[in-house]
Amino acid sequence: MQQAAKKPALSLEVIGRATLIAIASILLAVASTHSGSEPNTVSVISLCAMSVLFSATSLAFCPEAAAGRSLNYATALVCGGLLIADPFLPFISAGGITPHAPAFSASIMMILRALAVWVLPPRGERSGLKEAFASSQLSFLCGALWLGVNPEQAPVAAVICLVLSWPYLIDGINAFADKVYLEAAKAAGVRSLGTAAFAKVASARDIVIDKAAVMSGPNLTVTNVMAFNNEPKTLLAVAASAESGSDHPVADALRHLAAHWRVDIKQPDRCEQAPGLGAVALLGGQSVVIGTANLMQEHKIDSFTADAIARSLEADGKTVLRVAVGGRVVGVLGLEGTLRQDAGVAAFALRGEGLVPWLYSGDSEKTREALANMLGLEPVADPRPGESAAEAAHRSLGDQHPLVLTLSQDRTSLELRSVHEVAEDNSAPQTAILAVSNTEDIGAFPALKDLAMRRAALAAHAQRFLSGLSILCGVCGGSLLLPMSAAPVLFLVSLTVLWAFARYSVADRKQETNAGRLIPAS
Repeated sequence: MQQAAKKPALSLEVIGRATLIAIASILLAVASTHSGSEPNTVSVISLCAMSVLFSATSLAFCPEAAAGRSLNYATALVCGGLLIADPFLPFISAGGITPHAPAFSASIMMILRALAVWVLPPRGERSGLKEAFASSQLSFLCGALWLGVNPEQAPVAAVICLVLSWPYLIDGINAFADKVYLEAAKAAGVRSLGTAAFAKVASARDIVIDKAAVMSGPNLTVTNVMAFNNEPKTLLAVAASAESGSDHPVADALRHLAAHWRVDIKQPDRCEQAPGLGAVALLGGQSVVIGTANLMQEHKIDSFTADAIARSLEADGKTVLRVAVGGRVVGVLGLEGTLRQDAGVAAFALRGEGLVPWLYSGDSEKTREALANMLGLEPVADPRPGESAAEAAHRSLGDQHPLVLTLSQDRTSLELRSVHEVAEDNSAPQTAILAVSNTEDIGAFPALKDLAMRRAALAAHAQRFLSGLSILCGVCGGSLLLPMSAAPVLFLVSLTVLWAFARYSVADRKQETNAGRLIPAS
């Protein structure tokens, strides 16, 4: 229903914009036909002012109005100034002035700005005010130079320079690239992209990868049941019974092995989960503590022997749990999951794209280091009990605005998130989803980083090109070598160049991918 209701709104937006810009253009054309007749001052200025008003009104139909508001306001302010100045020009210069050049320039500028916002919606990555100020300064400079040569031509030269050098497209410079690059990202395995995903991915230098994102599935396997004084089945029965009320993957693994060994599981009298540490239960009148060495220390349980055994298991990247009954450690459990076959390749590709990949895991230091070495990742130091990957990323790399790659809550997709600043009350950091892929497409994220970097480079090149072209045309216009009517042509040339830049950049990436220099998504 929502999608069906959205189509009429979109049609209304297009019709509204097209109608208003068409009316503005017609008013400009009518004004130009009146410019050669006398008396014409009031009618021409009024028609141009109405044209500016209709063009400015079309911006109300722009969903990206907030992103381009700065340049919109600057354009409207300059156009208003030109309209106000137009009637006073005959008093400043007696002759030689193109009739109503300021009024016509105001109408042209507002129409082109309205078209620019429509064709290339602003992205909010640059305001365009710097370029607008440079255009104004260049216009004043041209006018000042003409005052020393031919004062009669100074106003029209300044106006033409302003129209031809104004940065109509600068704040929407990546709109073409976003459309093209979105298709390339989807081809690489990215299922959806969030707002400003390319910009945030391009600026990131670190990525924290949750352990769950590099596992082939949520299931763990119990590989070691080492009982000190009892049968392994007895140890397993105690551990599985203590965790019987939990839905944690560790509890699932214990129940699965208990069913395979045909071990009876009892319901504990009481069970309290300690996030990131383990669980504490009351079973048959005895306290059962199952978890990490830190949990044993909290309950003042000596786990020296268990720790010695655990170190050898942790060196293999296994998760190790101590099991204590009645305040005494009775055994050790070793569990491991299956790493994704392409996780190490993805980590290498991320490094190749300029990202430092970090592994977040709530396991012991030995286990973290072993897993990180297997995958070619850097371990996040000193994870806190119950801490999420986003919280660990902000705590250890907050100043560098890291990315976080996690498994979705329903475990059906991988999510790339950005971490927002934490409020002063030390609350948990806020995250925003930048990109989503299927769980088997972890290779999509190195490709996304490559595309984001290419987009950033494209934006820099396009900005330099547009700025240079605008300045060149502004100088030519200020020298009266180009007429004011060249502005629409310059606008079309700029659009064509931006489209060609975007197409060429993605085509170049496809050639490199086919040549094997980039690792495609699995």
